[in-house]
Amino acid sequence: MAASAPALLGDRPAYRDRPCSEPVVLGLIVLALMSVGILMVFSASRSATAAGDTWFFFKHIIFVPVAIGAMVAGAYFPYRRLNGFWPAVGIILLAVALLGLVLVFGVERNHARRWFELAIGPIRISFQPSEFAKFAGVIFFAWFFGRHPAPSGWFVKYRRLGWLYRMLQGEARSFWRGFVPALLLIGAVCYLIAKEDFGTAALLGGVAVLVCLIAGWRWWFTLFLILPASAGFYWFVWLVDYRRERLEVWWDPWQYFTGKGWHICQSLMGIGSGGLTGVGLGAGIQKLYIPEVTTDFIFAAICEEMGMLGGLLVLGLFGALVWRAVRVVRSAPDRFSFLLASGILLTIGLQAAMNIGVVTGALPAKGISLPFISYGGSGLVLMSFAAGLLIAVARAAAAGPGKTEVPEYLSS
Repeated sequence: MAASAPALLGDRPAYRDRPCSEPVVLGLIVLALMSVGILMVFSASRSATAAGDTWFFFKHIIFVPVAIGAMVAGAYFPYRRLNGFWPAVGIILLAVALLGLVLVFGVERNHARRWFELAIGPIRISFQPSEFAKFAGVIFFAWFFGRHPAPSGWFVKYRRLGWLYRMLQGEARSFWRGFVPALLLIGAVCYLIAKEDFGTAALLGGVAVLVCLIAGWRWWFTLFLILPASAGFYWFVWLVDYRRERLEVWWDPWQYFTGKGWHICQSLMGIGSGGLTGVGLGAGIQKLYIPEVTTDFIFAAICEEMGMLGGLLVLGLFGALVWRAVRVVRSAPDRFSFLLASGILLTIGLQAAMNIGVVTGALPAKGISLPFISYGGSGLVLMSFAAGLLIAVARAAAAGPGKTEVPEYLSS
């Protein structure tokens, strides 16, 4: 009977017969993080407004099914179709265009213009182009440093454009064809974001550089990043009063307890007041005084109401997600999949680390949400779709060679 099992299964991928396969485990971890987010956004939103209502929760809960649908769509999306000139370049050009337009037509909140807003009846839906740019950059660099098929189409017809094709070949170890084009793109995207959101710009730039290093950048290429990075820090942080103040507060927040250090001091007091097991869900008092408690500082509310054990649970879930994602990266079926999965892993992992670092005082304050948990719409949906793409890579790896759909232009 055992010997005939493969015949009975036919060509069905083996992972479908294992209940704890890599795609399933990844999906369950993301759903667990979303569940924690639903619970804590509900609890925190009851104190986020003067009336103590749950408006934030109701807006958040609308996007959760959309985010789950986005993850499922990403898991079954033929992601290899992104490995082409027009998809990859089109996505990054769209991201750059949106980042430019939001500076002109965007809605300003908290002294930052980084949202598009659409009103549908009484509901206002916001979209941050920087959230889209995070993964647009990952997709572009996964294609840019991937193995390209032979030139075709208008590259062949108009041979004068051959230089452009050669420039877009993305030889990672080449200074002019690997380092310079990547640096120009990273600089342009980070410049458009940094004016209004330096934290996201730092995250996107860091992920892009790490993906380039993974793709094969020579180590000494990074020496050429010191000057532009220093100039960007001086221009967008040191010359901006409130950002420079954040560095002063980070060094000694208790000195500014009643002023600009209020955020981090209240966050640390909330974490400390939770003890081992917390004060109980919905019973937190310190969260009443923590600004942005449903978004940037939601981890403080988790630690106050669920205690150190709740905080360790969240850290454990992110740790498990990173661990399983590393397994997916190592088993990726091709170079494009490898770089795509690496970029998604780095984006989720570094964003979570930056958020928790800010909440615990290990990093200067910046507007970075906690993936899958913080209140939000566009960020939650796009992060979930990216997690779905990671699951798609896991499915492709588990299916084995010859079992996945490969677009015709990749097989040439």
